[in-house]
Amino acid sequence: SLLGRSIILAADSNNLESSLYRHIHEVLGDVDLFFIGMECDGAPMSWLYGPLLTNPLARKNDQSRRFDGSDYQKGMDIVDIIKPKEVYVYAMGQEPWLTFLTSIKYTDESRPIVESNKLVDECRRRGIIAERLYLKKEIILAALAEPARPEMCLATV
Repeated sequence: SLLGRSIILAADSNNLESSLYRHIHEVLGDVDLFFIGMECDGAPMSWLYGPLLTNPLARKNDQSRRFDGSDYQKGMDIVDIIKPKEVYVYAMGQEPWLTFLTSIKYTDESRPIVESNKLVDECRRRGIIAERLYLKKEIILAALAEPARPEMCLATV
């Protein structure tokens, strides 16, 4: 909690175990801002760690260990648990300058776009402010109160 506000940044969260978010909700309560990465296809393990491995990975093992984020259902499961006021999909590598690094070029039919659109639409249907971010977004939060326990400050997950 930051001056009475709570923010969770979950760029690469694949929500493999929802109990993590139940524990976070027990500590923070309902969340003001929730940022989630939904690059649900994800790069194979060798994309980042290949040069560090002493032996090449078998393709089967490489493809089974991907750097992926939540899809629509896993993302909505988190939303249902932490009850955010605002949801922002980010960290998807859509920015033009990242194309040269990641080679990602999304279309309207790309799975991460389809899944994140579904999440944003469902959040909005429920009355939750939601948006997939692109390039830049400025969000200003006023402090609600002095924190009861200043030593407990959680800004990222």
